[in-house]
Amino acid sequence: MRRVTDESGAIAVIVAIVLTALVGVSAIVVDVGSLYAERRQQQNAADAAALAVAIDCARTTCAGSSSAMNTASAQANANSNDNATTVTQICGTAPGLSPCAPAAPTAAWDCPAAPTSGAIASAPYVMVRTQTLNGGSSLMPPIFARVLIPGYTGTTVKACARAGYGAPSSAQVISVTESLCEWNAATANGTRYAPAPPYPPNPATSYDRVIYLHTTSKASSCPAGPAGTDLPGGFGFLDDPTSTCSTTVSTSGTYGDNTGTSVSQACKTALAAAQAGKYIVYLPIYSSVTGTGTNGVYTLKGFAAFVITGYHLPGFQAVSWLTGTLPCTGSDKCISGFYTQGLIPSGGTVGGSSMGATVIQLTG
Repeated sequence: MRRVTDESGAIAVIVAIVLTALVGVSAIVVDVGSLYAERRQQQNAADAAALAVAIDCARTTCAGSSSAMNTASAQANANSNDNATTVTQICGTAPGLSPCAPAAPTAAWDCPAAPTSGAIASAPYVMVRTQTLNGGSSLMPPIFARVLIPGYTGTTVKACARAGYGAPSSAQVISVTESLCEWNAATANGTRYAPAPPYPPNPATSYDRVIYLHTTSKASSCPAGPAGTDLPGGFGFLDDPTSTCSTTVSTSGTYGDNTGTSVSQACKTALAAAQAGKYIVYLPIYSSVTGTGTNGVYTLKGFAAFVITGYHLPGFQAVSWLTGTLPCTGSDKCISGFYTQGLIPSGGTVGGSSMGATVIQLTG
């Protein structure tokens, strides 16, 4: 008779080995996952800090390292889950910042080298480096790994972000346009801007300009087509594909005209809100125009920051809050306001002509 061998001891050993391996793998997975989560938090913190400092710099308020550090630290902490991040360095080519040390060639977390070609290469930038902050320590403590790796006390997780700023090459704008000729006259070729909001204090009334969408009476050195329009059959309003009185255009392309002197309900709402709120809207400025009516095409020169003060449009008018008078009367159709400088809040791409509008872009 064959003897039955008792293998329960061997099986127990195998089970023990397998369980130990599973526990070890699980421990590694948990710790690695924790490090990846911390890495994402650090990157979010660095991105937010770089954008915030770049916004300050674009508004010419980042001179001085202490101001930049206060802004960066506040945004880095606010954008990490544990509200704890150390900003280790703020640098860049923006006024008031120290030059950045070269990127660490072997550090995957560090920003890549700054662009050397394209429009973004000449744009001022801010770079922010961050790392873990945990109870006063820079180490991300292990959860299970210290059991498997004697002496292991944790890892310092780091991140880096770079944000540039400058004139946009594309942007979402209100569906109204103005000619380069008129913009040059209003801003003395880009050298004269009204102070930016908030208002009051109000700018001088001499800044207030009238954008004529249709006129037979204005005296201007800028050309106007039949019936006083800049585009035959067009009245300064643009295609509005989303029915929100806004459109996205790019300096690398063109944009279309919307015919007729009537104002859509969406544009009435947008114009009234901007006039009452005294805030900036962004206008595409065209350098040339071809075609007529629905086939009219504008070629974009750049983007301007404009504050609407009043308007006189069919069945829709408001007295200028700056001058106290209607900007035009009779059969003329117009919008009044002034050009200033402002930061486009919806983001975009750096690379256009400088005409008063600025955009912030993450570049590394």
